[in-house]
Amino acid sequence: SRRRHTRLQGDWSSDVCSSDLFRFGLERLLRLRELREREQARVLGEALAEERAHRERLLRASEGLDRAGDQVLQDSGEAQSAGALRNRGLTLQAAMLAAEAAALAFREAQEQVAREQERFGDARKDRRVIEKLREKRHEGWSVESTRAEQRESDGLTEARRHKGKGDL
Repeated sequence: SRRRHTRLQGDWSSDVCSSDLFRFGLERLLRLRELREREQARVLGEALAEERAHRERLLRASEGLDRAGDQVLQDSGEAQSAGALRNRGLTLQAAMLAAEAAALAFREAQEQVAREQERFGDARKDRRVIEKLREKRHEGWSVESTRAEQRESDGLTEARRHKGKGDL
Protein backbone atom coordinates (compact mmCIF):
# COMPACT_ATOMS: atom_id res chain seq x y z
CA SER A 1 0.00 0.00 0.00
CA ARG A 2 1.19 3.45 -0.85
CA ARG A 3 0.84 6.50 1.37
CA ARG A 4 -0.95 9.57 0.20
CA HIS A 5 -0.11 12.98 1.62
CA THR A 6 -1.64 16.39 1.59
CA ARG A 7 -0.25 19.20 -0.48
CA LEU A 8 1.61 20.62 2.52
CA GLN A 9 5.14 19.31 2.52
CA GLY A 10 5.81 17.05 5.46
CA ASP A 11 2.15 16.87 6.54
CA TRP A 12 1.42 13.18 6.84
CA SER A 13 -1.59 13.70 9.09
CA SER A 14 -3.92 12.41 6.42
CA ASP A 15 -2.03 9.18 5.75
CA VAL A 16 -4.31 6.51 4.41
CA CYS A 17 -3.80 3.20 2.79
CA SER A 18 -4.42 3.76 -0.91
CA SER A 19 -6.52 0.63 -1.16
CA ASP A 20 -8.87 2.26 1.40
CA LEU A 21 -9.56 4.93 -1.22
CA PHE A 22 -10.72 2.41 -3.82
CA ARG A 23 -14.48 2.23 -4.10
CA PHE A 24 -16.05 -0.60 -6.06
CA GLY A 25 -19.42 0.50 -7.41
CA LEU A 26 -20.77 -3.05 -7.54
CA GLU A 27 -19.93 -3.89 -3.92
CA ARG A 28 -23.62 -4.26 -3.02
CA LEU A 29 -24.14 -6.63 -5.94
CA LEU A 30 -21.10 -8.63 -4.81
CA ARG A 31 -22.52 -8.90 -1.27
CA LEU A 32 -25.86 -10.06 -2.72
CA ARG A 33 -24.08 -12.66 -4.82
CA GLU A 34 -22.17 -13.86 -1.75
CA LEU A 35 -25.45 -14.14 0.17
CA ARG A 36 -27.00 -16.07 -2.69
CA GLU A 37 -24.04 -18.45 -2.78
CA ARG A 38 -24.25 -19.04 0.98
CA GLU A 39 -28.01 -19.63 0.76
CA GLN A 40 -27.52 -22.05 -2.11
CA ALA A 41 -24.82 -23.86 -0.12
CA ARG A 42 -27.33 -24.21 2.72
CA VAL A 43 -30.00 -25.56 0.36
CA LEU A 44 -27.48 -27.99 -1.14
CA GLY A 45 -26.55 -29.17 2.35
CA GLU A 46 -30.22 -29.82 3.09
CA ALA A 47 -30.59 -31.75 -0.17
CA LEU A 48 -27.54 -33.85 0.67
CA ALA A 49 -28.94 -34.59 4.14
CA GLU A 50 -32.25 -35.59 2.58
CA GLU A 51 -30.43 -37.85 0.13
CA ARG A 52 -28.58 -39.55 3.01
CA ALA A 53 -31.88 -40.07 4.85
CA HIS A 54 -33.45 -41.63 1.74
CA ARG A 55 -30.39 -43.83 1.26
CA GLU A 56 -30.83 -45.10 4.83
CA ARG A 57 -34.54 -45.73 4.22
CA LEU A 58 -33.71 -47.62 1.03
CA LEU A 59 -31.16 -49.72 2.89
CA ARG A 60 -33.70 -50.56 5.61
CA ALA A 61 -36.39 -51.35 3.02
CA SER A 62 -33.96 -53.61 1.13
CA GLU A 63 -33.08 -55.40 4.34
CA GLY A 64 -36.80 -55.85 5.08
CA LEU A 65 -37.34 -57.27 1.61
CA ASP A 66 -34.44 -59.68 2.10
CA ARG A 67 -35.87 -60.83 5.42
CA ALA A 68 -39.34 -61.32 3.93
CA GLY A 69 -37.86 -63.27 1.01
CA ASP A 70 -35.78 -65.41 3.35
CA GLN A 71 -38.87 -66.16 5.44
CA VAL A 72 -40.84 -67.28 2.39
CA LEU A 73 -37.97 -69.50 1.23
CA GLN A 74 -37.39 -71.04 4.67
CA ASP A 75 -40.94 -72.17 5.07
CA SER A 76 -41.41 -73.39 1.48
CA GLY A 77 -40.55 -77.03 2.30
CA GLU A 78 -43.20 -77.45 4.97
CA ALA A 79 -46.91 -77.90 4.51
CA GLN A 80 -48.63 -74.63 5.38
CA SER A 81 -52.15 -73.39 5.50
CA ALA A 82 -53.44 -71.23 2.70
CA GLY A 83 -53.83 -68.33 5.16
CA ALA A 84 -50.19 -68.53 6.24
CA LEU A 85 -49.01 -68.65 2.62
CA ARG A 86 -51.23 -65.73 1.76
CA ASN A 87 -49.89 -63.73 4.74
CA ARG A 88 -46.28 -64.42 3.72
CA GLY A 89 -47.07 -63.43 0.16
CA LEU A 90 -48.69 -60.20 1.34
CA THR A 91 -45.69 -59.51 3.60
CA LEU A 92 -43.32 -60.07 0.68
CA GLN A 93 -45.45 -57.87 -1.57
CA ALA A 94 -45.54 -55.08 1.04
CA ALA A 95 -41.76 -55.31 1.46
CA MET A 96 -41.31 -55.08 -2.34
CA LEU A 97 -43.57 -52.03 -2.53
CA ALA A 98 -41.71 -50.38 0.36
CA ALA A 99 -38.36 -51.06 -1.34
CA GLU A 100 -39.63 -49.70 -4.67
CA ALA A 101 -41.00 -46.57 -2.98
CA ALA A 102 -37.71 -46.08 -1.11
CA ALA A 103 -35.73 -46.55 -4.32
CA LEU A 104 -37.91 -44.00 -6.13
CA ALA A 105 -37.57 -41.48 -3.28
CA PHE A 106 -33.80 -42.00 -3.25
CA ARG A 107 -33.55 -41.41 -7.02
CA GLU A 108 -35.61 -38.24 -6.67
CA ALA A 109 -33.35 -37.09 -3.84
CA GLN A 110 -30.29 -37.75 -6.02
CA GLU A 111 -31.85 -35.70 -8.83
CA GLN A 112 -32.57 -32.88 -6.37
CA VAL A 113 -28.96 -32.94 -5.20
CA ALA A 114 -27.80 -32.71 -8.82
CA ARG A 115 -30.08 -29.69 -9.41
CA GLU A 116 -28.91 -27.99 -6.23
CA GLN A 117 -25.27 -28.66 -7.08
CA GLU A 118 -25.81 -26.98 -10.44
CA ARG A 119 -27.52 -24.00 -8.79
CA PHE A 120 -24.70 -23.75 -6.25
CA GLY A 121 -22.14 -23.85 -9.08
CA ASP A 122 -24.02 -21.08 -10.88
CA ALA A 123 -24.18 -18.98 -7.72
CA ARG A 124 -20.45 -19.49 -7.12
CA LYS A 125 -19.66 -18.58 -10.73
CA ASP A 126 -21.85 -15.45 -10.52
CA ARG A 127 -19.98 -14.32 -7.39
CA ARG A 128 -16.59 -15.02 -8.95
CA VAL A 129 -17.48 -12.95 -12.03
CA ILE A 130 -18.12 -9.90 -9.85
CA GLU A 131 -15.00 -10.58 -7.77
CA LYS A 132 -12.87 -10.78 -10.93
CA LEU A 133 -14.40 -7.52 -12.14
CA ARG A 134 -13.57 -5.91 -8.79
CA GLU A 135 -9.98 -7.20 -9.01
CA LYS A 136 -9.58 -5.84 -12.54
CA ARG A 137 -11.06 -2.48 -11.60
CA HIS A 138 -8.83 -2.31 -8.52
CA GLU A 139 -5.78 -3.07 -10.65
CA GLY A 140 -6.77 -0.32 -13.09
CA TRP A 141 -7.46 2.09 -10.25
CA SER A 142 -4.15 1.22 -8.61
CA VAL A 143 -2.22 1.89 -11.83
CA GLU A 144 -4.03 5.19 -12.35
CA SER A 145 -3.50 6.13 -8.69
CA THR A 146 0.22 5.41 -9.03
CA ARG A 147 0.40 7.55 -12.18
CA ALA A 148 -1.43 10.42 -10.46
CA GLU A 149 0.92 10.22 -7.47
CA GLN A 150 3.90 10.21 -9.80
CA ARG A 151 2.57 13.25 -11.67
CA GLU A 152 2.03 15.03 -8.32
CA SER A 153 5.52 14.13 -7.17
CA ASP A 154 7.00 15.27 -10.48
CA GLY A 155 5.09 18.55 -10.17
CA LEU A 156 6.43 19.13 -6.66
CA THR A 157 9.96 18.33 -7.80
CA GLU A 158 9.61 20.70 -10.76
CA ALA A 159 8.21 23.45 -8.50
CA ARG A 160 11.16 23.04 -6.11
CA ARG A 161 13.61 23.18 -8.98
CA HIS A 162 12.06 26.40 -10.31
CA LYS A 163 11.97 27.85 -6.79
CA GLY A 164 15.62 26.93 -6.33
CA LYS A 165 16.57 28.69 -9.60
CA GLY A 166 14.64 31.77 -8.50
CA ASP A 167 16.62 31.93 -5.23
CA LEU A 168 19.95 32.10 -7.08
